[in-house]
Amino acid sequence: MFKRNLSRRVKAISKKVFKKITKANTIVDDYTKFSITPAIPSNAFINMANFMYTRGFFAEAENMLQSAICFPTKTSNALINLGVIRQTTGNFKEAIEYYKSAFEQDKSNAKALGLWGNCLAMVGDTEGAIKKYEQAIDIDEKNADVYLSWGALLIKTKQYQDAKEKLKKAVEYNTKDARPLYMLSIVEIETGDYDSALEKLLRIVENTENNFEALHNIAYIYFKKLDYDNAISYAKQVLTIFRHKVETYLLLGDIYAIKNMEKESVQFYEMAEMNGLKTFFLYISWAVTLQKFNHHREAIEKLYQANDCLKHKTVDEVYARLSLSYYKLGEVELAIENKNKALELNPDNYMANSMAAEIEVDKKNFKSALLYLEKCKDDVSNKGFNYSLTAQCYAGLGANDKVIPLFEKALEYMPDKKEIYVAYTKFLLEQGDYEKAKTKLKIYAEKTEDTEILNLYFEVLYNLAKQNCYKYNLERALEIANKIGTDKFLYKKEKVEIEELLKENG
Repeated sequence: MFKRNLSRRVKAISKKVFKKITKANTIVDDYTKFSITPAIPSNAFINMANFMYTRGFFAEAENMLQSAICFPTKTSNALINLGVIRQTTGNFKEAIEYYKSAFEQDKSNAKALGLWGNCLAMVGDTEGAIKKYEQAIDIDEKNADVYLSWGALLIKTKQYQDAKEKLKKAVEYNTKDARPLYMLSIVEIETGDYDSALEKLLRIVENTENNFEALHNIAYIYFKKLDYDNAISYAKQVLTIFRHKVETYLLLGDIYAIKNMEKESVQFYEMAEMNGLKTFFLYISWAVTLQKFNHHREAIEKLYQANDCLKHKTVDEVYARLSLSYYKLGEVELAIENKNKALELNPDNYMANSMAAEIEVDKKNFKSALLYLEKCKDDVSNKGFNYSLTAQCYAGLGANDKVIPLFEKALEYMPDKKEIYVAYTKFLLEQGDYEKAKTKLKIYAEKTEDTEILNLYFEVLYNLAKQNCYKYNLERALEIANKIGTDKFLYKKEKVEIEELLKENG
């Protein structure tokens, strides 16, 4: 009974194989109409499958590769291609099975091991991936593709020195492939070796066409080197080639914001949105720029749009920035609510701790504020403002000897930050040091139309004029008062006094 069943199964399998081979021969005949037939029939199927795959006919390509497996010759390449199809669709487990079968059929196939390693890397098995790469290199010590994949994995795990070593081998063993050179430039960008990265990327751009990724990274390097004109030039080239590179829009938006070109900055965020690039990073960057230019209501709108892009609303930076904008708008309860939410998600969030410190300073809870500021000591981006808050804390606690050095540090880091000038000037006014207050505020006040700053500058000049009666200070104070205009000028009584002093001093 068992033998009869086995016999039937063998006949069925034989019939199926014969049918596939018959079908295979028909397809090979058709393929010869527009291609050269390889000597080994199974290779014709592999080539035809590749031809179909590159044109998007994935099911047809897979069927042909399955047919190729039926041939009695070594068919490890067909199995590899089947694995590639599975890998492309994200089915890494099945892809690994095909690569494993390919290697079992041909123990010299380093390519199968390399691709097997790539799948393991994709599922997070870094150690397993590296073992496969090592095994592949033992078979073929000059396999550039394996070194490239190995280098890419090491970049992902931030092992930059080892990544560099592997990528240099990939360049050495395949001088025609720009990918390892590009990946080397990425490592050098990560490690801050901008000049070397720039040299490689410029070489890649010279030898490839429409390489928008390389152009974007060139723009980024110029941005990091503070060469904004070159950064803008290369970034705009990216968008002429590929208008869906969201990172390039953000880079341009950031550069124009730094250059205080508000209209141009916002324009690039709008262009990204019009092109359908409605991502979390677009809206968060847009919001940051709006906050820089004190458009806090619009910034709040963008922050909520950023949150809407997320499945889970758990990014602490969103709530920290919402806290900032609500506080600037005077909506203190909402500011506190969002600050608390940010700190719940991440107790070490710099902006949330800075916001908490600012709120405590305004409440005159200086010791409490200092505890929050302690958590911000490594915050490079907001260091100047945090120094200013620390200075205000020590002023409030009566440790005046510490205050001026801290305000000076604040201005070193943020020489154009309005809030620092306001806090510093108010402290100097309280100390009666009008000459120093004038020196500190003058340059900033002379180039701004901000009425808060101009009113403060008038107060400094008024007190200085009363102290020494210099005609210049009297006249300059009056000029500032007239510049502000009647509606927003806060010192009408003092202005009358100055006018009287000027009459007395002829």
